[in-house]
Amino acid sequence: MATERDNIVSRGPEGHWTADGIFRRWQRFFEQKPSLKGLTRLEFTEHIAYLLFLKLDHERAQRTGMFASPPIAPAGSWPSLVLAGGEDLHRALTGLMAELGKPNPQDPRRAIASVLFHDSRPWPADKMADLGRLIVEEFDPYRWSDVRRDELGSAFSLLIADCRDDIRAKRETGQFLTPPHLLTVIAKALAITPQDRVVDAAVGVGTSLIAAHREMAAHGGRVDAAAIAGADIDVQMCRLATMNVLLNTGRQFHDVPPILRADSLDTKERLVRRYERDVAATVVICNPPFKSNVEANTERRDDFWAQNATLPANFLQHLAITLPQGARAAVFMPDGVLFHRGSAATIRRALLRNCDVHTLLRLPTGMFHDTGSKSNVLFFTKSVLRPNGDPATDELWVYDARDLHHTDTANPLTEEDFAEFLEAYRPGEEGLAGRTESSRFKRYDRDDVRKILNSSGTSLDLKAHIVDTHDEFVDPREIAQSIVDHLGDAQRSFQVVLDSLS
Repeated sequence: MATERDNIVSRGPEGHWTADGIFRRWQRFFEQKPSLKGLTRLEFTEHIAYLLFLKLDHERAQRTGMFASPPIAPAGSWPSLVLAGGEDLHRALTGLMAELGKPNPQDPRRAIASVLFHDSRPWPADKMADLGRLIVEEFDPYRWSDVRRDELGSAFSLLIADCRDDIRAKRETGQFLTPPHLLTVIAKALAITPQDRVVDAAVGVGTSLIAAHREMAAHGGRVDAAAIAGADIDVQMCRLATMNVLLNTGRQFHDVPPILRADSLDTKERLVRRYERDVAATVVICNPPFKSNVEANTERRDDFWAQNATLPANFLQHLAITLPQGARAAVFMPDGVLFHRGSAATIRRALLRNCDVHTLLRLPTGMFHDTGSKSNVLFFTKSVLRPNGDPATDELWVYDARDLHHTDTANPLTEEDFAEFLEAYRPGEEGLAGRTESSRFKRYDRDDVRKILNSSGTSLDLKAHIVDTHDEFVDPREIAQSIVDHLGDAQRSFQVVLDSLS
């Protein structure tokens, strides 16, 4: 009988492939086929995900002995795609996508496939010759299960990053890519261990969960399949996130889906129970859409502290309310949520009272390419209002990285850029008591917090000691694009008003 060691030793040349080499192979195929000009990089990446799933599923079904695994797709699916062409290939792939994309409670082994293939659109019928070449030349001749998991996962992550422009164009759902190195830093700051259960309520392409999983794996030993879970309202993001997490974590294709398509704001049901059965979340990392003009469905949210809030503010109160006591959170927020009046102020006041909001990280201006927005990360621990009425927040530390002036393209972030922040944050050590103020790191003590709470606006637009930077350092193209975006948002808002009048 074959052993795992035998399988590793018998790996072919694919076992030596690198992430960059795999990514370049896919990128070269896309860019050197003139007939694919009508296909977006995002659509091409989706089909890479489909083919990888089907090919790996086929290879695992061909194993012998204890390593054999019944296929998720119907038997013979991959060979039939290899042999088909033209209309036959289009028909075969369309039928396969439709079958795998249907939820099937009677077959829980297909749960992940139903997320990956849900509402999937097949390759354009007039470009099936290129799809045939992609299958026959780039996938079928190779044993993809021999490729090292970390290399294959990183290659797929690089392919997603190459879709930056296409993802940024999905403005209706407020999608953009969070720099992976920043999420790695956040995972370290939260001191995530294999005992944690990490949730992302607006998971995007799954980078936050991958960073959390890697931090868990760094402790050694096996990481439980239920350790990470996420949801997103965008079916395309759910698809990419599912494959991204599968490839980067080694999660089994027949497992419980790591990603669900869901509107996280739609119900007051405990957040984590919607993602993983009866497993309590201990950590949340979330970068919600920074959309101020999106109306979330909050009709059933009588638990909310405030109604008619912006989308990011709604995510903030949703997480603070639904997380179990003691859970640790890192939530990205635009500047406006820190100082706007009305519902935002109500949410901030309740947050300070019911959670220990201990750290505010002010991120570099323009870090999210093409948004021009100023963003932050709020670190807090879910708590309760104290019996004597005192707020759960005793002191709040502000770390200001605004003057770093990074973007995700021309001057991307690295972990080293936040080494000083991690050292100041002191994850897993003596906590706030061991922190020291510096030019970037300022402490707001109990009296300061009380003053903030008693002020009319409860503003958290707090500074460190460094001089506030000016926007003239921001790329002019980002400023111009931001203006265009805001004009578009304003136009859509006025159209709603006009429609209601007529």
